[in-house]
Amino acid sequence: MAFNTPTEQIVRSVPRSVSNGYVPPINSPNTFHRPFYPNPPNDASRRVHLISSDLWEAITGEHLTPANICQILDSSIPLTGDTPNSQSLQAMQCVLMARDRQGSRIIQKRLEERNEADRNFIFNSLFPSMNELVYDPSANFVIQKMCETMTDEQQTMMLEFFLRDCNAITDHPNGCRVLQKFIEFTNHDNVDQLFVALRANLIQLCFSQNGNHIVQRFIELLPERVQEIIDCVLPQLSNLVIDNCGCRVVQRLFEKFQIDILEPLVQEVLSCAPELATNQYGNYVVQNILDAGKRAHIAALIVAFKGHFYEFSIHKFASNVIEKCIRGATKQEQEAIFSEVIGNDDRFEKKRIMRMVGDQFGNYVIQRIIEYGTESQQNAIFDVVYYNYDALISNNYAKHVISKLENLGYEFD
Repeated sequence: MAFNTPTEQIVRSVPRSVSNGYVPPINSPNTFHRPFYPNPPNDASRRVHLISSDLWEAITGEHLTPANICQILDSSIPLTGDTPNSQSLQAMQCVLMARDRQGSRIIQKRLEERNEADRNFIFNSLFPSMNELVYDPSANFVIQKMCETMTDEQQTMMLEFFLRDCNAITDHPNGCRVLQKFIEFTNHDNVDQLFVALRANLIQLCFSQNGNHIVQRFIELLPERVQEIIDCVLPQLSNLVIDNCGCRVVQRLFEKFQIDILEPLVQEVLSCAPELATNQYGNYVVQNILDAGKRAHIAALIVAFKGHFYEFSIHKFASNVIEKCIRGATKQEQEAIFSEVIGNDDRFEKKRIMRMVGDQFGNYVIQRIIEYGTESQQNAIFDVVYYNYDALISNNYAKHVISKLENLGYEFD
């Protein structure tokens, strides 16, 4: 890539003999041999050629330093930058450079500098090869960096490129990253055009490891489209919330919008709440509803979990849901939950208490019962811990419960 400033980088990978039209016969002596320059001059105006010493050695059989390689190439194929052919070659060199790991970093650094002429040159050089570069493991980072500084005209060109094959780009790891960056820096109308283009396949994108990120960007940036997104995901909601990728999309809806707007989704979740509470992904959506704090929803979940509170209290995923149920419940609802979990004044379930105190997940629910429960419930937990203190004090989970009781004034000496 030839620039007008003296420190610029350029790719040249054509040895002198090849550039002169001579191709040596097989098994001929090394015709690429060049004099070795032990101390090449420090010429500030010399361009740097992005061809590694290893690659040069593979081509020529010689091991030279990058500076020596630069000397040979500069003397072999100088470019003035004034002819159409040289400009075409520079553009080709820019593409090759973008696809190289180190070259990609050089171009990214150049794009960060406020030089409009260089940015335009890079864009114009790379755009004809965009259908390959967006998927390339190195070049995609250059395109992402370009997206941050594009002019309106360049954004329009990129939008037209994306619209030609947006589904394939969205579902590709590198292409998806480029599209996300474009969405982040382009204007609202361009984002909306992308939404319209992808709308027919929106549900498939929700399940896609890459495409779900694009749907999340639409949720964040196109609030006027939320009803269309809700209508799209609702028929598949029960499957989305238990899917690693789909769950992220649903969670983003709950994080972005008021709970009242999402009422159709809430009702669908409530209809299968026990199953979702124990699911590694679905439990997060149930927690989103509890976090919203709407009284009717909390009450509906408590009713749905009736008969499962003890079982859920020692469950890896559902225990988090039960904790939040306790925090959001009324006093009457809390009493019903605690009675189901550890019993009541007539008969406390000491075996359950003992198990939960030392359980990896159950200890957190016991702590909530200590925090929100009655004095008799606190005393029941204390009695179990006190009479089993020697066995429990070495249990890291039980230590949290012991500390909670001590903070309330209970003593174990």
